[in-house]
Amino acid sequence: MQIRRPTRGLRWYFDHNDGRLMHKWLHYFPIYEQYLRPYRGRAVTMLEIGVSHGGSLEMWRHHLGRRSTIVGIDIEPRVVELAATGIEVLVGDQSDPAFLATLTARHPSFDIVLDDGSHLPEHQIASIIHLWPHLADGGVYIVEDLHSNYWAAYGAGRGQPQTFMAWLYERMDDMHAFHSRDADFQVNDWTRTIDAIHIYDSVAVLQKVRREPPVARKSGRPSFDDVYGREVNSEIDEQHRAQLASLSSPTARLRRLRRDPRGTLQRAMHRLQRPH
Repeated sequence: MQIRRPTRGLRWYFDHNDGRLMHKWLHYFPIYEQYLRPYRGRAVTMLEIGVSHGGSLEMWRHHLGRRSTIVGIDIEPRVVELAATGIEVLVGDQSDPAFLATLTARHPSFDIVLDDGSHLPEHQIASIIHLWPHLADGGVYIVEDLHSNYWAAYGAGRGQPQTFMAWLYERMDDMHAFHSRDADFQVNDWTRTIDAIHIYDSVAVLQKVRREPPVARKSGRPSFDDVYGREVNSEIDEQHRAQLASLSSPTARLRRLRRDPRGTLQRAMHRLQRPH
């Protein structure tokens, strides 16, 4: 059965909204569109931290489609009145471990998390630490209004170590721990699960994918006998030699010629022109 999807984008919905109130920076909409696009029409679960008047809950449900479930959390008790078909609303504090435990017991996995809650850095950090293990593989975690991390009124400021931005810099380090040569810089769960971190004006998007240690390999034939003062043969490992040997068979050459005749002939000419 073909899934019917809304044909209008989020900005169109926002500009024509006559439903519940919402408040958004306009440059957020292309970011939303980019990272939510893969989830449209699918049976996904999205968590929004910070409900306010509930307008964005309605927008996410409209955008993602009728198979989606939108869960909103807020400290304001009246938000429970905003529940509707496909929209669930719970009352609690995003920094409260007990409440977050109750939330994740009810919803063990989220495909999308959007933090538009208190905007306090300590709350943003507490939420992602608790919720990240409950983000599905391939999911996205969006934290917005990060300009609050530069405001003294929010217990923050540029260069302050307790901000979400500073915490995020540490996660960028963690992403590279597979390459570490230092005993005190080792692979951890963040290393194994953060696939990418995207930073925009006031918005961070973290993508979750189960990662394996990166693999580097070589292919192709050397152009020179030595480069950067090193003999090229010392740079070719057994796997590379086996790859070159497999490409030298008549069958492999014919297969490449059929698939990429121009490129195959150009590479052959380059080999013939290589100085000896």
